[in-house]
Amino acid sequence: MDAVNWCWSGGLTFLIAQAQVDATAPSAPALTEVLGSYMGVFFVAFVLSFMLTPVARRVAMRMDVVDRPGDLRKIHTIPIAYLGGLAIFFGWLAGVGCSMFIQPHYIGVGGLTVRSSFPLSVVLGAAVILLTGLFDDLYGISPRVKIGGQLFAAAALASQDVGIRLAGQFCTAVQWALVQLPWPDAISAAIQTPMPGWFVYIFGTAVIAFFVIGGCNSMNLLDGMDGLAAGVAGIVATGFLLIAGLLAVDTLGHAMTGQSFSATLLINDSNRIVMCLAILGAVLGFLPFNFNPATIFMGDAGSLLIGYLSAATMLMFAQSEDSQALLAVTAGLIVFALPITDTSLAIFRRKMQGIPMSQPDARHLHHLLRRTGLSVRQTVVTLYGISIIFAALGVLLIAMDFRWRYVLAVAMVLYAFIFVTAYKVGLRYSDAVKQEKLRSATPGTPPPGTPGTAGATHLSQNPQASVSLDDDDEADAQA
Repeated sequence: MDAVNWCWSGGLTFLIAQAQVDATAPSAPALTEVLGSYMGVFFVAFVLSFMLTPVARRVAMRMDVVDRPGDLRKIHTIPIAYLGGLAIFFGWLAGVGCSMFIQPHYIGVGGLTVRSSFPLSVVLGAAVILLTGLFDDLYGISPRVKIGGQLFAAAALASQDVGIRLAGQFCTAVQWALVQLPWPDAISAAIQTPMPGWFVYIFGTAVIAFFVIGGCNSMNLLDGMDGLAAGVAGIVATGFLLIAGLLAVDTLGHAMTGQSFSATLLINDSNRIVMCLAILGAVLGFLPFNFNPATIFMGDAGSLLIGYLSAATMLMFAQSEDSQALLAVTAGLIVFALPITDTSLAIFRRKMQGIPMSQPDARHLHHLLRRTGLSVRQTVVTLYGISIIFAALGVLLIAMDFRWRYVLAVAMVLYAFIFVTAYKVGLRYSDAVKQEKLRSATPGTPPPGTPGTAGATHLSQNPQASVSLDDDDEADAQA
């Protein structure tokens, strides 16, 4: 009996001591606690963008920097000002600058007192992209010149290794996959040889250029209706923000519980949150003026800038823990899937038709939805919904700790469904136009209402049924 009492009392003492240790042990912070430290960035970016947008409009109207009606792809009946991209840029820049006066979420953890320093290469690249788009809005420049500006911005990112880490992680993943195959010993040993640093850097620079050019032109092509690009950018930035916040919570939790500590990772988390909040505040401050009916357009300066900032954010996701780098970038690509889908469709369509990539057309996703009878606002809100679905999938990939292959599979199925549906609608439209031309060139054209002629009759009587409110969607597609 004494032995039993001794065991019982000893076990009780151990449980009480363990509970006291658990009560005093630091716990991982909540997502709201981490993001709350940086909300000043959002407020500054939003307020400045909101205040500068009417100023940009007045300047544009005074300088006659406007989009005039006349093209069949335009349905606005009065000139609409450009230069909205200036308000977005300065709002974003003010938000980033505000971060220098904000105490980061990691201060005090592990004795760390160093404040984060936002990468100047990102700011430099954003300024170059803004000037490139602004010159196109004011004077019109060739697609090659615009590509040159985007490459310069990509080089700026590479100068501070923003995105180079992604190339190294990708090479490591490819090597691991190849090693799993039944190679002879000599080949297997060669595959496991680490990639030379110069190769990773060159490959990384090419990856950065691909992301920047793809991001800029994807958002430029999407900017075809009032509020579409700005609203989708807000949804994308929200998805990016949640991913960045979840990564920051994970890193800070590891540092507080003693599992691992890296000042570099904590600072990278801070920079990503600042980036996302600044983008979100800037585009939401501009959106009320750009939503249907729009009083100002963002122009190429705005659409290229938003695309560049989105690409830079995805590249910054690669600066995470080794086990999360590729996962975070994949999540970012899923969040950005709507612009990618629209651009992929445009590339496929123009290659099939044998027309230049820079030639505008009216067969983007928003054009196709308009032909189904939706209004401009209904079309934009529908695309908002699709973008929200993609953003939710990307965030779930990180939040629920799903294996990336499963969420990626769902996203690919959704992507393929949208792609094929848009292609079929565009094919029906193309067939209707061909039939109309054939009837107009053939005697005895059947009267309107004849079966099989409804689509063509609608097109001939309402040529503006497929137009958008902004001609920036196609003016310079350089995918």
